[in-house]
Parts: sequence; C-alpha cells; structure tokens
Amino acid sequence: MLKISQTDINNLIDHYGDPISVRIQGSPAVVKVLIPNYLEKLKQFYGVGVLSNINQTVVNSGVPFPFIRHFGLQINFLSSIEIKMHDGQFELLGASKQLIQQFGIVILKNVCLEGPARGLGHRNRFPHLNFHRDRNETLPTPYSLYTRDQRDEEQYFSRKSSTLIIANLVAYLQCMKEQNYEPIESKGMRSHYEIFHNENVEDAIGSVMVEQRWDEPDGVGEIAMLDNRTVLHSSYRRMTGVEGYRIGVRYLC
Repeated sequence: MLKISQTDINNLIDHYGDPISVRIQGSPAVVKVLIPNYLEKLKQFYGVGVLSNINQTVVNSGVPFPFIRHFGLQINFLSSIEIKMHDGQFELLGASKQLIQQFGIVILKNVCLEGPARGLGHRNRFPHLNFHRDRNETLPTPYSLYTRDQRDEEQYFSRKSSTLIIANLVAYLQCMKEQNYEPIESKGMRSHYEIFHNENVEDAIGSVMVEQRWDEPDGVGEIAMLDNRTVLHSSYRRMTGVEGYRIGVRYLC
C-alpha cells in the first residue's frame, strides 16, 4: 500500500522546490509537488480584478479552498511495481487519503494495481473541458481512482488525451473571468462547468490546473486519485477530435 512517513511529507511541503527520494513498499521513488504555492499562482493567473482577497472570495462563492500551499503530488517509481491501493470493501489504504487531502490530486507513475484488483471498476471517457465530479456529497465513495494498466492490450500504449484537475474554487474564478455568471448565481458547487473553451489551456496548466497526460512510454502503468468533494476534473483532447481510449475508473471510500 502507499506508505510515506510524516517526516517525508513535511519535508516535501516545506522544501517543495526539489523532488525528494523515498522508499515505498521497499521500492525507490521520487516525489514532487506539481504546483507549488497554489494560491499565489491563482492570484497571478486571475489578477486582483477576480481574486483580490481569498477569504472574501470563499465567502462570496460558498466554495471552500483547502489548498493554500500546494496542489498536486506526483510519485514516480524508479522501477515498475504492483501496489494494493484499496481493500475488499473499497476503502483506500495507507497514506492515500492524507495525501489527497493535502494535495488534491495524487499521481503515481510506473505502477499498477496488484493482480486481484485489476478487473474491478469500469472504464470511462470524460467530455472535453467539461469540469465535473464523479460523485456527490451524499454518496459513501467520494474518491475516484483512475488507472492505466500496462498489462492491458489497449492501455499498454500512451493515451492521446489528458485528464485535467482543478480545485473547486477555480471553476468559480474562471466563470468570473469569462463573465459567465449563470453557473455561479447560487453559492456552492454545481455538478459540472463548461469552462476554459476560449482559453489557451496550455497557459493554465501548471498554474491553476494539473494535467495528467497518461503519456508515459508504452508499457508503463499510471494511477491518479482524487476526492470529488474538493476538486473537479475533465478530459482534455490535446489533438483535435482525438478522444483517447477509456481510462480505468473505480470509486472508493
């Protein structure tokens, strides 16, 4: 299972400029923050006209913002491993929940689920730039876990489309920037937002959103996991009209 010491987590949070080396399940891995100083990045991207005061914005939107420091975590195993991410009751194991809570989106590379868990879940392809959540607050399985299984004849190959992940508050800020006020007339979260269609998405990647490209070399497994209560996600077709294959999806508690 995914185990990282609190010391390593604290070291990563405080010294986010450099990746750190850790051992997980006895295997060496490199861990790095994907978007350091997330709030500052949001301020730079949206400007004072949209985001002048984070506390007032949270009040106005009715959308909490838990990622004041950093957003996105990537764990790259130096050699391919199998890992147990959840138990038979579909509960996330190890440090997974803690890492998702702190970083919003957690991405693992050069990894696949252990044998018995491979066939569980289903496959899905998300709409292009339709930022949404898989589960609502009433469901007991708020976590989504996405997989690219390198042992699968289709997923063995790199995918042609990405998954984009944003903090919930970014949907509100982007609607304000686009002067698209109808989705944010009421406080709180909607189930989906059509945003960034008139934006250069490449400018937003690494500033306000994390891109999971699923484009590690052929034969490399990848996992991404998030909490539908705190972030939204969508597909991003990097090549016009190319959807990419359906990615593995399962919902966990």
